[in-house]
Amino acid sequence: MSQFKSQLTGVPRTMLLTLRGRADEQKQPNFLFQDERAVEWSQSLPWDDQLEALYNPFSQIAWALRAYQFDQVAIRHIASHNNPLIVELGAGLSTRYYRVKHEKLNWIELDLPEVTNFRRQLDSETDQHQFISSSVIDFGWMDALASKPPASILFIAEGLLMYFEAHQVQEIINQMRRRFPGATLIMDVVGKISKATGSKYAQLGAPFLWFPKDEQEVAALGLSLVNVWSLFQLYPERWPLLLRSLSWLPFIRNSCLILETKIQPIEN
Repeated sequence: MSQFKSQLTGVPRTMLLTLRGRADEQKQPNFLFQDERAVEWSQSLPWDDQLEALYNPFSQIAWALRAYQFDQVAIRHIASHNNPLIVELGAGLSTRYYRVKHEKLNWIELDLPEVTNFRRQLDSETDQHQFISSSVIDFGWMDALASKPPASILFIAEGLLMYFEAHQVQEIINQMRRRFPGATLIMDVVGKISKATGSKYAQLGAPFLWFPKDEQEVAALGLSLVNVWSLFQLYPERWPLLLRSLSWLPFIRNSCLILETKIQPIEN
């Protein structure tokens, strides 16, 4: 797969980091999940010193816990609907479909053409599991979704929205409110304390751009909050004692939030 190295730049390149984070979860004595696909793919894909500089035990914990929490929402959504549709926005090399695979669902992986082409070298489409090549902000992808009641749709934006400007995030939400009111959207957002981390990602051409203050600022975009989790308060046994002790401080609590929301209709 080394021939793809030069084609992975900017935000798409970050998917190698999170893929490895999930693969390495299996090495932990108290691992949260098993992910054979992540292990297989991670071992076959390019890695270099620039990526190594951004990878550490702390980031591995964060990516694995985030993935697991998103999994739980997906599993619950699937169990609650007869014919659910899951749409991963900016899917990268997500292997969630295989972790939560169920016979009664349709799953779409949406990402930029270069990412989708990369995925096709590793993964295969089926009637249940399909790939769409598109930027999230090229809204024609919405026309390609199966005609389903919005309530049966779960949109997943994992490790995505921090790479957009605030006005772009608002437009994404506005378009979803027009087309899919009542659908569920789960996302993670980072606070201003994460600007230092974002500057490191800028070296990959993937700076963080959106830093909402808290969940209420996100809800004001046109969403209703269903569940709110601070990443650093989840599975406390995995975090260093000092971080656990400080995780209730607002600037730490809000530095990485996972939000399960309902998309609200636009009022006429």
